[in-house]
Amino acid sequence: MNELVARFHYPLTYLAIVLVCVVNLVSPGRSGGLALGSQALIEVTLPLQRMVALPFREVSRFYQDYKSLVFVREENQRLRAQLARVKDENLQYREAIVASERFQRLSGFRAGGEVPMVPANVVAQDLSSWFRSVLIDQGSTTGIRPGMPVITDSGVVGLVVGTTPRAAKILLVTDPQSRIDAFVQRTRAQGTLHGSAADLCDFEYVLRDQEVEAGDLLLTSGLGAVYPKGLVVGRVVSVVRRPHGLFQVAQVEPAVDFRQLEEVFVLLEQRELPADEEFSNVEQSLWLGLEAGE
Repeated sequence: MNELVARFHYPLTYLAIVLVCVVNLVSPGRSGGLALGSQALIEVTLPLQRMVALPFREVSRFYQDYKSLVFVREENQRLRAQLARVKDENLQYREAIVASERFQRLSGFRAGGEVPMVPANVVAQDLSSWFRSVLIDQGSTTGIRPGMPVITDSGVVGLVVGTTPRAAKILLVTDPQSRIDAFVQRTRAQGTLHGSAADLCDFEYVLRDQEVEAGDLLLTSGLGAVYPKGLVVGRVVSVVRRPHGLFQVAQVEPAVDFRQLEEVFVLLEQRELPADEEFSNVEQSLWLGLEAGE
């Protein structure tokens, strides 16, 4: 008997489970609950169902995560493109505002001047260690000639040293070849502003007994027959008083920031000294014109 049971162990077990399930299916269960056979079948097969369902759940979860990741990446790319467009528009608006303010300032400065001016844009710069010059987009066709002063609303830029029909070269005040007769606004001390191929200029040939201090404003003196009187040149940053000699030297920061120079004005004025024959001699009046008018 034991051998028979051992031989048919698995079939008998399966048959017993089936019988239990059938009995519970045909027998009434508790209201609202499952039959005993169904409960037993569920409990027996639940681990197997979990093992079978687990890979499907993981694959489904991975697929959902992948779809979410693709959506997030696409949304991120869209937002980054939108942000780039907004930044570009903001940059254009800011540049338009700056250009408008600069145009209004320069227009007001031009309207307040008595000397005819030609506005021009800086198109090239040569700020090497030996030369300091810029190129503007206006030339001889607009009346610009070598020797004409160039200014901005901040102060003196330099001098026209060469022209073409549609361009002109400007020698900046910081160039070693530049010389400007200037004076201190506060004390009227006079000297010569000399370019040094650096960011600062030297205010030379100032008598030792003249008062010059850091912070003093320098203006063009009108001497030298080049620059009109009263144009802002720069501001003194330091003074060097040598222990001997007749003169003192001051370092001056130009009024114009040449690193941000964009627009300039060329004064259409070439000042020339009267010829020698226009002056009278000692026996005559000081001016021939005065004597002729008597």
